[in-house]
Amino acid sequence: MKPLKVWSICLLALTSVLFGPAARSAEYPAKPISLIVPFAPGGFVHLVALMFSESMSAILGQSVVVLNRPGANGNVAADFVAKADPDGYTIFLPTASILTINPHLYSNIHFDPLTDFVPVAQIANTTNVFVVSPASGIKTFKDLVDRARTAPNAVSYGSSGSGSLQNIAGESLSRQANVKLLHVPYKGVAPALVDVVGGRLTVMFSDASGIPYVKSGQLTALAVSPKAIDELPNVPSVADAAAAAGLPGYVPPAIWYGIVAPKGTPPDIVAKLNAAVAESLKKPEIRSKLLAAGALPAEDTSSAAFGRVIQADHARYGTLLKTLDIKVE
Repeated sequence: MKPLKVWSICLLALTSVLFGPAARSAEYPAKPISLIVPFAPGGFVHLVALMFSESMSAILGQSVVVLNRPGANGNVAADFVAKADPDGYTIFLPTASILTINPHLYSNIHFDPLTDFVPVAQIANTTNVFVVSPASGIKTFKDLVDRARTAPNAVSYGSSGSGSLQNIAGESLSRQANVKLLHVPYKGVAPALVDVVGGRLTVMFSDASGIPYVKSGQLTALAVSPKAIDELPNVPSVADAAAAAGLPGYVPPAIWYGIVAPKGTPPDIVAKLNAAVAESLKKPEIRSKLLAAGALPAEDTSSAAFGRVIQADHARYGTLLKTLDIKVE
């Protein structure tokens, strides 16, 4: 082989090594992107994914396709994305529990939430509300705490299972108020709400699906987390209601949604994805849909801010779950 030809081949190979990743990043996205959703179609997470896939597709100029991979309370999807190629074509929409609570509950998790993902952007925090039946006679959060103090185990709270946000909220309240609450696990929030309406369950720390019951008069809202919302005027935040009940500092778990990518995803690709999420969150139609569903759009959409949220919540729940001795049944 002629020396000039050999030199050309070597130069071409070297150029590919040095500039290949950069060139691919500059072309990104050159094909459809898969947005992995950890639950089955039909739930709020799936609806958020569809909303953002449509908006991000228009912004990025390539289709963002929603793919549902349910199983093991979100762990199946997280494991799949953690092992995906870090090229920006597989991204993940986890909830707070998957990355910050599940790792402390399950012994067979095969991903590390702090090292196997790159935070792209936080999307929203969901509104949660303590609700009771009007027939219960409980009108305020203080009434709830006082009832529990005078009648141990007579106050029951529902949850979607051990280790769920509702379970953590109930056990945290029980410990801080030094009361005994009866935990009743359900297969979801919806059946628990039905039992609160029917008087078979005292209280539920419900997601936004409880708001229509409040508006219809079937349930009474005692307090809203993380802050008061326009949809429930005159309902205080949990922070204010807890302080009035003599429990300053009581903070129930908060659930957020965001987008992450596999570790090793090039920073410029993460930046493009982040910009697409941030631009989507500025759209009035998306903000109105999130707010109508009880979700508060993220105020800081930077990758760094989302990373800090994940780190802080992971540490917080690790300590809290040990303190409360909550385990998966």
